[in-house]
Amino acid sequence: MFQSLDFDWFLLLLRLLFIFLLYFFLYQVVRVTSRELIALASASSPQAQPTVPVTGRLVVVDGGESDLLPGTAFGLQATTIVGRHPDCTLELNEPFVSAEHAELANDNGRWWVRDLGSTNGTFVNGNAVRVPTGVKPGDIVQFGRIKLQLVS
Repeated sequence: MFQSLDFDWFLLLLRLLFIFLLYFFLYQVVRVTSRELIALASASSPQAQPTVPVTGRLVVVDGGESDLLPGTAFGLQATTIVGRHPDCTLELNEPFVSAEHAELANDNGRWWVRDLGSTNGTFVNGNAVRVPTGVKPGDIVQFGRIKLQLVS
């Protein structure tokens, strides 16, 4: 009888442990799902972006595999994010351009380009950008296979 009683307690303990783990799993699912929904809602809500005056332009020299025609001009803002993602300031739909490829920033009249960890790299006049690099009017900036010339 003593053996039977120990086994019954053991089964009861296993059942309680199973119920606890089941509720803990459901709690984690609800917690992660609610966190993801909150993040998704805050990311998709339209945010008022201040209008920054255009301070420069990039003109397409070579469109790579995109539909961009040479001579197409893009106005730049004081800080311009270049990439394939629709939220980028300058959206370039080309397979070799990363979602957020690079950043162009104007600091006291001087343009700087910074690679944002892109897969295929950012280049200025054929040189890879590893650190923020100064760009002057006439320089060729390459994102993936797209080559653009900076024009003031």
